[in-house]
Amino acid sequence: MDADTPTNGRDVHLQASDWLIRLREAPGDAALQERFEAWLDEDPLHVQAWASVSDLFEFMQEARPAVSTAWPAPPRTRPRRKWLGIPGRRGRAPLLAGMAAALLAIWLAPGAMLHLRSDHVTQAGETAAFSLPDGSSVRIGPKSAIAIDHGKGGRTVRLLAGQAWFDVRHDPAAPFRVEAGTVRTTVLGTSFDVRRVGASTYVSVARGRVRVEEKDDAFAARELGAGQWLRIDPGDPMQAGVENPALLGGWRDGSLIVRDRPIADVIEELRPWYGGRILLLSPDLGRRRVDGVYDARDPARALAALAEQTGARLHRLTPWLIVIA
Repeated sequence: MDADTPTNGRDVHLQASDWLIRLREAPGDAALQERFEAWLDEDPLHVQAWASVSDLFEFMQEARPAVSTAWPAPPRTRPRRKWLGIPGRRGRAPLLAGMAAALLAIWLAPGAMLHLRSDHVTQAGETAAFSLPDGSSVRIGPKSAIAIDHGKGGRTVRLLAGQAWFDVRHDPAAPFRVEAGTVRTTVLGTSFDVRRVGASTYVSVARGRVRVEEKDDAFAARELGAGQWLRIDPGDPMQAGVENPALLGGWRDGSLIVRDRPIADVIEELRPWYGGRILLLSPDLGRRRVDGVYDARDPARALAALAEQTGARLHRLTPWLIVIA
């Protein structure tokens, strides 16, 4: 991308991050400095974008005890212009590469291949409901994707990402299966929820029964009835529990009901509802357990409530990045 050419808001932020990298790589280049200042003067959006990128970089330096491996502290020198905040020296390629990758991850939308593989897909904060060819109904959560394969003698839905609620029309001649990674759930006539969060897969049943198994036989098949749930993590023992069936699937109307769960888990539940990135700096904070009901449709407010509840600090550094420390 040419950092001198303004386009939309996200491109301007990418331009600002590119300028930061170029200025740190060549701190003594007067011509580059003049071009940078000319770029700033072109548009107030450039100044705002530069402030956001600079704040992010300086915050990461201040928070380096928690993120030292990814953000090593550079030596600080007097900046050319005080408000620019460009502490610079040559020889910081690993830092610059890491920062560029982080900024790209914040402002670029991944998942193009996921769209190609999916029959239905949603964006951040978006849910969608539709009917399957057999008359069953599905609602998928935000940042979710499914692929449908309804062939002769069977009905299969692959959950490629995110979360989906199924209300299945019973047909003994055509078993209904949901595949989420290596976990297969076979319906015995039911309403149930399947979700993928990182490497974890969750299955919970509101009505009827399902059978949950692992394609590679990593664990024995389990049958679940109304109110029962499973959490499957590769390499870890399976977790199981019971919940009020009426409380399952609250995400469909944006409700996130939390009972004695680690903050890190709650943040994972909120990530798909937020259009940017959420960074939790403290592992100790992530292990604290909380209770509450949060509105996932307003993830920034929900995160602020979590921070207030636990005494954490919340920093909204850009429109696409929230840091909790």
